[in-house]
Formats: sequence, C-alpha cells, structure tokens
Amino acid sequence: MSQKIIQDRNNTYVTIQDCLFLSIVVLLSLCLYVGGLGFYSDDWSKLGYLSMSEDQSLSGLCRSAYSPLNAMRPVHMLYQSVLYWLFGLNPLGYHLVNGALLLLGVVLFYLVLSEIGKPRIIALAVPTVYAILPHFSTDRFWFSASQINLSMALYFLSLYADLRAMRTQWSHLCGYKLLSILSLLGSTLAYEVFLPMFLLNLLVVWYHGRKSYVLVPSNPSRRVKLAVLFGSNLLALILVLVFKSLTTTRAGEVGFFKYHILWFSRLLKDALTVSYGEYGFGLPSLLWRILHLYPDWTVFAVGGGLGLIVFGYFYRTASQSKADLTDQLSMLTYIAFGLVVFVIGYAIFLTNYSAVITPTGKGNRIAIASAVGVAISFVGAMGWVSALMSSNSLRRLCFCALIAIYCMSGFVINNTLASFWIAAYPKEKEVMVGIKQQFPTLPTDSTLILDGVCPYVGPAPVFEATWDLTGALIMLYRDYSLRADVVTPNFKIEEDGLYNIYGDHHPYGEKLFIYHFGRKITNRLTDVNTARLYFQAVNPDHGSGCPPGKEAYGVPVF
Repeated sequence: MSQKIIQDRNNTYVTIQDCLFLSIVVLLSLCLYVGGLGFYSDDWSKLGYLSMSEDQSLSGLCRSAYSPLNAMRPVHMLYQSVLYWLFGLNPLGYHLVNGALLLLGVVLFYLVLSEIGKPRIIALAVPTVYAILPHFSTDRFWFSASQINLSMALYFLSLYADLRAMRTQWSHLCGYKLLSILSLLGSTLAYEVFLPMFLLNLLVVWYHGRKSYVLVPSNPSRRVKLAVLFGSNLLALILVLVFKSLTTTRAGEVGFFKYHILWFSRLLKDALTVSYGEYGFGLPSLLWRILHLYPDWTVFAVGGGLGLIVFGYFYRTASQSKADLTDQLSMLTYIAFGLVVFVIGYAIFLTNYSAVITPTGKGNRIAIASAVGVAISFVGAMGWVSALMSSNSLRRLCFCALIAIYCMSGFVINNTLASFWIAAYPKEKEVMVGIKQQFPTLPTDSTLILDGVCPYVGPAPVFEATWDLTGALIMLYRDYSLRADVVTPNFKIEEDGLYNIYGDHHPYGEKLFIYHFGRKITNRLTDVNTARLYFQAVNPDHGSGCPPGKEAYGVPVF
C-alpha cells in the first residue's frame, strides 16, 4: 500500500473524528433546552395561516405561506411549509431540525478551514467556538429565525464545494459547481445576512486557487477552472441581487448616503460593544451576574462537563499534531481578518435600516454572519495570549484551557437564555386558554386587546403585538377575520381608536373588546370615552405587569 493512500486514510480518520467531536459539542449545547422550546412571536402568524390552508398538501401550504413581505425569500417560505407539513403544531420537530442545521453548519465550517489548509488545531478551534457563541442565541430558540441557520449551513456548503472543485478532475467539476451554485441560491433566498459573505468567498476561492496552482501558460486549463469557479458564482450573485431588488418590500429609502453611512457606523459600534465587549471582555462579569441572579446547578454541571471534554480533546489534538502556537504575527492576522469578516457580516444593512443590535432577544438573530468573524478573532486572541507562554507545553495548555473556558461560558449563557424561552411557552398557552374560556366565541371581524400580560419573559416574547396574538386567535377560532393586539406602555388612546408603537390602528366599536388576563374582566371599547374610563379604572399607566428592566426588545438585565 502506497504512502499516499495510508496518509489519505489517516487524514480521513482524523476528519471523521473531529466531526464527531464537533457533533458532540453542538448536541451537548442544546440537550438541556431543546425539548422545552415552543412557538413565539412571528411563529403564531405563520402557523395561523398555514393551519387555515384549505389545501394541506405541500404545494397548498407553500401558497398559503406566500406573503409580499417574504417574496424575496422563497426558500424561507418553502422551508417553513415543509416543516409544518412534517410536524404540524408540534414544536419539538421544528427545533430538532433547527439544531441539526446548526450542527451541519459547524461541521461544514470545520471542513472549509481544513480544505483551505489551516492547521488542525485552528481548523477545529474556530468552529468549536462558533458553535457555542451566545451572540446569535435567538437562532437556536426561535422557529421563525431557523431559516437563518439554514442560510448559514448552505453558505458553508457552497464555499466547501468550490474549494473541493479546485482540486478535482474536470469530470467532477460540474458536480461540485452545481452543488455550490444551488447552495448559494438556497442560502441567499432563505435570508440575506450571508449574502455579502459570498463576495468574500470569491476572494477566498481566487486566493486559494492562485496559491494551490502554478498558473503558467503551458497549463491553461488551470486558469479556465479558476475562471469558471469565480465567474459562475459572481453571475449567480448578480441574479440574486436583481431578484431581491425586484421583490423586496423591506429595503425602502436609505436616505442621504452620508447619513446612512453614519447610521451604519453607529450600528457597527453597537455591534462591537456587544460582540467583543459584553461577550468578550465583559464575560467574567456576565457570568458572575448569571451565577447570582439565575443559578442553575444542572446547567453549571453539564457546562463544566462540556468544558472538560473540550479541553481533553484539544489537548490530545495539540499534543498529537505538535501544534505550533509560537507565531504571534499569525494570531494577530487571525484577529484582524476576523474583524474584517465581522464588518462584512453586517454589510447587508448598507441597503436598509432593518437592524437592531441587542445582546439577547430577537434582535441578535442577525449576528450569525458577523459571528463567523468573532469566532476567528477570538481564537486568534486566545492563540496570541498562549504564544506569550515560555514553552510549547505551556502554550498548548493555555490555548486548550482558554478554548474550554469560553465553551463552558457560552454553554452557561445560552442555556440561561433558553430558560426564559422555555418559561414563555407555557405562559402563551395559559393566555390562550384564558381567552378561550372568557370568549367561547368571537364575532366575525372582532378585535381583541389583551391587557395585564407582560409581553416578555426576559428576552423571550410571550405575546407582544398584533402579528403574534392575531395568528394565535386565527388558530384558536378558525377565523381569518379576527385581529388582536397587546397593551404596552406605548399604547395610545386617540379619538378615532387605539394605536400601538408600530402604528397599527384599532377603531372603536361594538366589536372592539379588551380583556384583562389577570382580573378576568372584559369590556367593549365603543368610543374614546369608554376607552379612557377603562384605562383610568384598570390600567392607568398602560403597564403590562413586567418586572423592572428593558422591555422594548425583551432584553433581560443579567
């Protein structure tokens, strides 16, 4: 048996071993909470319309899932229709699929870094840290954000296919290119945050191709292959951009260019503060507050076990491969490159204002692309610190310990956040049962205003606005004509009706009901006087029973 065959087999064995390790990390990261998650916020609107579809076939569900707001995301609509077709109103199936997508994306991230030729310890460390980052925790818990994990997994699959195509024979090139293009289309038509990252992929493929091949005139096929790899992706991206510009309703006016750049700069500043501040330098303080405010010894114990597993595997890997962590310049390069990727991860918001930076809650779902850069720069920072040690054994020990500590910390944060989402789902079901008991039937075209319920449990939404409670009522009463809303401190009483912070208007009349969940009382708001009398007597400050803290985006104060 030739030396090359033996080496290839050894490499395959190592790759499988590393992929199994990454799978264990991801599965452990979600094992404590995935069974307790439910549906939240936009989920109810989507499920309401899907459940009311007269045609429950997959094609019928896809037609029911269509909305002008999501016309630029056809893969998203197909994905949610398939999940509803498979699982109906059982949330566990949705969240298991979402966890599988996270796992797939992490494994593909590792394969990409290995294909590029990064040292094994780095190729393993970056996706391990990425898998556990709390920066995009909402994508773990919320069905309506799960298409972002799909987009992420397809992004890495597209890049991996292109990199494999670089070293394959011409006979297999078309297969890899087809996989790459389909993955690119699937990723960008499911969600947009990874779209600018595909421009980075073009540079990675070009650089890796130039580095891998000696492009001399006597071998023009190499140049042709690189042109095919580069040009076909660029053409696909142009087609995607044209399609989205023709179908989107979300871009809107970005205003004066200089003003928008200033807004984007502030967005990046806020994102840096959260990603590298609160979840970076501020990590010890954050863990200390969690320990005091939300102690859960099961979470701490499993997190500690995960940390030991990570440390043991990394130390064994570093010792076997004799990992060289002495090059501080390389580690600084990782930090710098990670920051560049971080910025690219938010570049889609140069086209719109649809971004809110929050450390938790629904707003952090958009950080999943920028978190790729965070993981790279965090590993670079850990490597740079380790390179300061005096010997190779200490450097390896320090690097493995830092990776393990961060994984343990991320596990604790993610599972602490998950506890809020787990608590929110039974509250939602309790509210729905209370509404059904209070209103066995509702007249057609009625509007129900829910009072006395906090819209959030920490970062997790209960019922927060028109879109979610309306969807829940449609499911509950099987009536498309119903509308609903939730009283918050931003609720306004005007002469012509009630308004919420999003501008939704509810005219007064015999079919405008308000229900206080805590007191179990119901009133009709027939005019402005009855509305004022109700709120003066029952809820003068329009409070929703929330504990002190930030309510606007459901951000808990750790």
